[in-house]
Amino acid sequence: MVVAGTTFCGLHARPGLSRSLTGLAAATYRSRAMRLYRAFRQVAVGMAFLTAALAGDALAGRNDLKLVNLCPQAASQECTWVERDASGAVTGVSIDSGGKSRFRSLMSELGVVLAPRIPMPAGSLGFAGFLVTGEMGITQISRNQDYWDGVRAVAPQTPNLGRPDSVLTTLGVFLRKGIWLPVPALELGGGVVNLLDSQMLSWQAYSKFALHEGFHNLPIPSLSVRGAFAYLTGTDQANLGTLSLDVLVSKGFGVLKTARIEPFGGWSLLLITASGKTIDFTPLSDTDWQANTAFPGQEVITRHRVFGGAKLKFGLLAVIAQYELYLAGHSRDESVVSAVDRSGKQSAFSLSLGLEF
Repeated sequence: MVVAGTTFCGLHARPGLSRSLTGLAAATYRSRAMRLYRAFRQVAVGMAFLTAALAGDALAGRNDLKLVNLCPQAASQECTWVERDASGAVTGVSIDSGGKSRFRSLMSELGVVLAPRIPMPAGSLGFAGFLVTGEMGITQISRNQDYWDGVRAVAPQTPNLGRPDSVLTTLGVFLRKGIWLPVPALELGGGVVNLLDSQMLSWQAYSKFALHEGFHNLPIPSLSVRGAFAYLTGTDQANLGTLSLDVLVSKGFGVLKTARIEPFGGWSLLLITASGKTIDFTPLSDTDWQANTAFPGQEVITRHRVFGGAKLKFGLLAVIAQYELYLAGHSRDESVVSAVDRSGKQSAFSLSLGLEF
């Protein structure tokens, strides 16, 4: 420690120098804190506006769920699962195995669309790092399969005349923060994603632990594990939750001493839980309360994902692109009546643009 007014190695320490340095450090810290505060505030306001804008029934769109469409229609335009007695009174609803398979398959592909993507390399942000991003995702679906009849875009009497788009688009905002406790190289994050042309919101959070990182001058990649969860709101038709368990590997390098690019890749296991909410299977009648029932809860739906991408860092700007491939689903629910996941192979692309402090 150099005391003001003394001489050390021939250099004279001016009075007040240590106080100036302390003041400079404090000012730098305050400036960084204000930038983080403004970023938090802007994202919080954006999330609030996004939630409020999607809250009204008037905005119900083509991609919102309408699960009664999964039921074959009789000539009377009534669901064939509705059971009536000799007098014509409704006695209940019996969903057959085909209907349960369609529900399971729809939840499988929709779970992929709204699953946590989290386009990021294996390395953490560091305990002082902070990243705020806006993200867009596009995901392929099996639009011509009968299980996609269960959205508002489809009229049950003429299901082939109107279909959902072959690619669904999501937009979201996210916050990510590196922390030191309870273990080093830990990163936490969360955000919300909206499926466009719907009221559905996927609320997401994750935790990533870097097993090793920081070998910038050696040909050793970073390696991490990550767990993430997504929960669906904005629909009165179904409950849907997705858990992802990921393994990531990446290696970064500098570009012309002005930018840094970090390619990455990984594998994920998706565990999707789905159950129906009570809906009216005789929507043309307001008195048949016994026709109000729900699709039964499904045993866990499993999907596998491989992905790869790259992160470009230039100053505060971070741009991340990621491609994902989801293998076709084959899981079954044998709890009561067999329900089979018939979902197809899906591909997706994610683009993230943000500021990293």
